Amino acid sequence: MNTMFDLKCESSSGEEDETEGGESSLTAQIARCANVSSADLDELEHNRNESSTVKQTVWAVNCFKAWLREKQLTIDFKTVEKSELNPVLREFYGSIRTSKGELYGISSYVGLRAGLNRFINEPPLNRVWNLMQDTEFRAANNVFKGVVKQIRRSGRNITAHYPPISPEDQHLLKHSPALDPGNPKGLLNKVWYDIQLHFGLRGKEGNRHLQPDAFALNRDQNGFKYFTMTLHEDTKNMPEKDKKNRRAMYEEPGNPLCPVASLEKYLSKIPADAKALYLQPKRTYVIADEMWYTPLPMGVNYLSQMLPKICKEAGTRTIYTNHSLRLTAIQRLTESREIMAVCVSVPVEINTQWQQQQPESTPYSPSSELDSSSARQESPVSSHSWVKQEPEPEAIQWENKNSDAATDAEKDKNLNTSIPSMEGLPSSVMLTITKLQCLLESKQERIEALERQVQDLQEDRRFLRSQIENLTGARLVSVPEASTSVFSQSRSRKRRRKSSSSSYIEDESITDESSSEESSSIRKKRRHKKKGKRGCVPHCD
Repeated sequence: MNTMFDLKCESSSGEEDETEGGESSLTAQIARCANVSSADLDELEHNRNESSTVKQTVWAVNCFKAWLREKQLTIDFKTVEKSELNPVLREFYGSIRTSKGELYGISSYVGLRAGLNRFINEPPLNRVWNLMQDTEFRAANNVFKGVVKQIRRSGRNITAHYPPISPEDQHLLKHSPALDPGNPKGLLNKVWYDIQLHFGLRGKEGNRHLQPDAFALNRDQNGFKYFTMTLHEDTKNMPEKDKKNRRAMYEEPGNPLCPVASLEKYLSKIPADAKALYLQPKRTYVIADEMWYTPLPMGVNYLSQMLPKICKEAGTRTIYTNHSLRLTAIQRLTESREIMAVCVSVPVEINTQWQQQQPESTPYSPSSELDSSSARQESPVSSHSWVKQEPEPEAIQWENKNSDAATDAEKDKNLNTSIPSMEGLPSSVMLTITKLQCLLESKQERIEALERQVQDLQEDRRFLRSQIENLTGARLVSVPEASTSVFSQSRSRKRRRKSSSSSYIEDESITDESSSEESSSIRKKRRHKKKGKRGCVPHCD
C-alpha cells in the first residue's frame, strides 16, 4: 500500500537567517522531517508494549487455546460474535486450572482475562471489544468475580515475597570460592554479584543487554575510584526522578575483595570488541593469559539462575533467587538514606585516626535492634502460680544482667571514642562509620531504657511480695480459730440430730406395740362372743 503525501519539509525563515557580524551563519537548510521507512514504523509500533506484557498476552492466549482443544471447541476470533463468545468465556473462567489441577492466584487469573482482551483488540484482529465492561459479557464476568472470591477464601491470594539475603549468608557468599576473583568463573560471578548489589538491576533481559561501556570509572575529590552507570536499564516502573539519581560503587582500599578492583580486572580480561558485558569463560586458561573470556555472551536463562548456582556452590542456608539480591540492594539503599537523615539532624563527633585494614563489619539491619514492644510483658500479679514458682535467685540474675548491661554500655562508650575521623575518606567509608555511630547511640539509649524498666519491675516485685506476706500472715492467724468453732458446732448439731431421730424411732415403736396389743384383745373378744352365741341356740324335738 503506497500513500502519496504532498508535503514539503521546510524550515522557518526566522531560524535560517541568523547572522553574526553581518555574515550568514547557516548556509544550508535543515529539514524538520526525518526519512523513516515503513519497517522503522512497524518496529516502533511493535515496541509500544513491554516485553513482559507481550509474554503475558501470549501465555493467556495459549492457555485459552489449550482449554479449547480439551473441550473440542473451535472459535474464529475474526468472525465470532459477542453472544457466541460470552458462554465460552463463562465456562472458561470457571473451569480453567493450572498444570497441577489447582486454582490460579488472583494476579495470574486477572492476567488471563487482560491478556485475552489485549489479543482481541490489537492487530490483526482489532475487534474493539472490552471483555471487562461490555454488557454482552456480564454473565462471564459474574463467574469471574465468583472465582476470585473462591480464590480468596482458599487463601491463595497471599503473595509470597522473596526474602532479602541475610547478613550471615552475605558474609558467606563474599568469602566463598564461588566469588573468588583469582579464576575466570569466580571473577565473573563476583562482578555480577557486586553490580547487582550496588546498582540493584532487575530482570534477566537487563543483565543480558549490558555492555562494557555501560560503566564509567571516576574519581572523587579525595582521589578514590568509583564506578557509575552511564546507561539506565529500561524499566517500566522506575520514575524519572529515580533514573536521574545515579548510584555508585566505591572502592575499598586494602580489601582484596574490592568491587572496583574486581570490575577493572574483569574489563581487562575480556576482548576489546566485546558486544556484551557478561561473556563465557574459556574452557582452558592460564592465570597469566591476557584474555580469560570468549566473545560469546552469557545466555539469558543462565543469567537468570546466577544467584541460585552461586548459593549452592557457597553452601548458604537458603537458596536465594536473583530477585532476593535486588531486594537486598534496595534494603541497603533505604537503610543508608534513613541513617543519613538521622545523622543530619543529630551531628556526630569523631576525633581519631582511621585504620585501613580492619575486619569487615556486618551490614546494619533494623531487625538487629531490640523491638521496644518485646520489653513489655504481661503483669504476672493475677496468677497465683507466679507467687509459688518464682525463685529467689531471680533478683540476683536481674542484678547480673544490669551489671552486664552497664559494662556493655561502658564498652560502647569506649568504642565510641575510638571511631575514626571522616576527613579524607570516601563516601562509602563515611557511610559505614555513620552507621556504626548511630547503632552505638541507639544501643546506649536502649540499655538505659531497659535498666529503668528493670528497676521498676524490681520495685513492683518487692511491693507485691510485702502485700502477699501481709495477706498470708493475716489468714494464718484467723483461719484456725474459726475452723475449731465451726467444727464443734457441727458436732453438737450432729449429736442433737441423732438423739432426736432415736427418740422418734422409740416413740414409733411404742405406739406400734400398743396398737398391736389393742387389736389382738379386740379380736379375742369378738371370737368369744361368736362362740357364746353358738352355744345358746334352742334344740327342736
